[in-house]
Amino acid sequence: MSDARAWDSPDDAHRLIAKALAELVAEDPTIPPHPYLSRHLAQHAARGRVLDDTHVPLAILPWESSRNVRILLRQTGATQQQDWLEAWAGIEPFVRDADPDSRLTSLHLAHHTATCRRLSLTARPVSERRLAGSRITPLWSDWTAPDNVLAVSDTLVESLAHTTTAPGRTLLISGDSHGTIRMWEANGTPAGAPLHTHGGAIQHLLPLQHDLLVSGGTDGAVRVWHSTRGQQLVEPVRRPHTWVSALALFEPADGARFLLVAHSDGHLTALDPVTFEPADTPLPALDPAPAILTPLATADGTALVIAQGRRVVVWRPGRGVVHISEHQGEVRAVVALPSGGRYAVCDDSGYLGFWDVSTGHETVAAGPAHDGPVIALTTLAVDGRQTVVSAGLDHTLRVWDADTGRPVGGALEGHTDPPVALTTLPGEGQELVVSAAADHTLRRWKLAGHGTRPRRPVRRPVTAAALPGPTVVPALLAAVADGAGTALWNVRTGRHVSLPAGEPPVTAFAWATVHGDPVLLTAHSDAAVRLWSLYAGNAVTPSLRGTLLNHSLPVQAMTAFPHAGATLLATGGADGSVRLWHLGDRLELAHWDDHALSVRDVTLLGTGEDALIVSAGSDGTVRLWDPGTRRASGGPVHCGQQVVHAVTTVAPHPDEAALIASGGEDGTVRLWDPTTRQPVGDPLDARDGAVTALASFHTPAGRPCLAAAGPSGTIHLWDVAARTHLLRIVTGNPLSTLAARQTGEPFTEHPVLLAAGTAGVCMFDVRLERLR
Repeated sequence: MSDARAWDSPDDAHRLIAKALAELVAEDPTIPPHPYLSRHLAQHAARGRVLDDTHVPLAILPWESSRNVRILLRQTGATQQQDWLEAWAGIEPFVRDADPDSRLTSLHLAHHTATCRRLSLTARPVSERRLAGSRITPLWSDWTAPDNVLAVSDTLVESLAHTTTAPGRTLLISGDSHGTIRMWEANGTPAGAPLHTHGGAIQHLLPLQHDLLVSGGTDGAVRVWHSTRGQQLVEPVRRPHTWVSALALFEPADGARFLLVAHSDGHLTALDPVTFEPADTPLPALDPAPAILTPLATADGTALVIAQGRRVVVWRPGRGVVHISEHQGEVRAVVALPSGGRYAVCDDSGYLGFWDVSTGHETVAAGPAHDGPVIALTTLAVDGRQTVVSAGLDHTLRVWDADTGRPVGGALEGHTDPPVALTTLPGEGQELVVSAAADHTLRRWKLAGHGTRPRRPVRRPVTAAALPGPTVVPALLAAVADGAGTALWNVRTGRHVSLPAGEPPVTAFAWATVHGDPVLLTAHSDAAVRLWSLYAGNAVTPSLRGTLLNHSLPVQAMTAFPHAGATLLATGGADGSVRLWHLGDRLELAHWDDHALSVRDVTLLGTGEDALIVSAGSDGTVRLWDPGTRRASGGPVHCGQQVVHAVTTVAPHPDEAALIASGGEDGTVRLWDPTTRQPVGDPLDARDGAVTALASFHTPAGRPCLAAAGPSGTIHLWDVAARTHLLRIVTGNPLSTLAARQTGEPFTEHPVLLAAGTAGVCMFDVRLERLR
């Protein structure tokens, strides 16, 4: 093709521009590219229909500043090789202001988890797993992350709606816990500046004609906005000391329509939807309680379904109120169905049912709907049939046939906290469902073919994971438990063995050497701890060796250690107790009930005869126990971190005594002198939510480091001696477990870190020597 013909179409022009710009990107991803490349290369490639790893090289991605790669991939679809682009798109919403080292390292890990699932070290040598500039070498992973994140919010989104503006542009609208309204394009791009509005959370949004939007919040105020101009027009209602419990547009068969506003005290207000002045119309008297309002078209006019507490009634103008149903749990949502006179209702008991107002009877019940309360509902057509989508406290969405009440396909999984709001969006050929959850994500769900196409496998959240020390098991084994069972994985060979089926779910692991033999300890949801011998000859063949009983609730953390010629085990349970066991004799030696609430973590301070057990609790304290005297060692440390989720120990210098590190609900890691019980230095602040997992290790040069993680899905690494933040490794999925293993591997001299959570488990060595 000649240059003249190459420019005949805009697509060809952008393709040639992308090709030329890509040649300007250095092969070394640590070299900053020109800002124009960082900002515009991906867009040129997308418009030229060459959005692939060749035209947008991986070396540009840690510097990418448009923050639109994920959206561009959705718009253009699959082209050529896109492994690195897809890996970047998975973490792009979460990397935000991370430094280039952190971005590159996170990209490296994301690419490995997406392309090398369960791949052994022998299948791909370690040297081929390295990436210039990355601070890790991925070793092994079993990771499956959902890829339907539409947007990530800094705040909790509590309400959703969608509108089509006068030019025909579809916008998603969200209201959050801080009183802010945001507009989003259907692809997740912010549309305009946010509207900072209410003094409380915005829990209700109602789009009207002519680009108007009505919002209701926990401050008791109703506000009217011009959605495309971003202007507040009027505040027609404000009732202090109440909150808005419902907004609805009601149109009686024989009269003008009006806007209904329900407040938490049962007060009902009617407004003219054009002038927003009070409307003179008779209204039903409600109980002094929050009400849910759902207008419903029937054969003889429009009715209003009203839910208060457990009771559902129907009101028709001029005909009064008719009682329909009394539910086992508080009603959480009511949605009108397109087939006249029918609605779906859900409640806190987990009930979801379909009702007909003309008969006042239930037509069909769906169930069991969810494992726990059903929180929100929406309705849409899926493959030609009317369905209802429900959101539950069990973190899932489910789809139901509105006529039969039967499930359509399996559960929609991906949220890591309960969804709290649902809406629909027009899509290509069929509507999409959008959900907002307490995990701060907005996710979109394509339901075309749902129930007929094969379900995409969803990784069950890891409930426990652990690495053995090299003196316990020389081979690099990973013990991993999830909803599918418990297995031991050999990272080098990629082979695994499963623990016998039928055991209750595992809540914690520990490794130990008992009488010279390696032993795996598993804590279970039935509050028992089981001991497993690992080897039969040279083969890994777990066999049950014994059981420890005495906790009344599940053990949440364990640590084993040698002491006075024996192997001891410390366990911390949800029953608030710390217990000490002799593993050789399988006897309890001591128990301490000083924690007022559950024990979240245990670790060991020191070694040998001077070792102390350290426990962290939901009561906000860290406590020390002497296994020799079998008594408390001094008073508690009141950490001031709300719940203390995690605890570990680390020495700032090789010749200094170890400090205690505590990870808290307030998002900080604090260091404590175990002798004085006083804090050492300022807190280390993760600034992205609770710290629920900690691990400590030393680099080959002796540099002491701390790793911290939590529901944000980011692993933070600090240099303890210098008190500097070294690295953020972003996974985009909540993490619950960190474990470190010091050197001892034939393939690396660097410490190995294991991270596990909702998406699975991954392992990598950490290379921090050249960082700050």
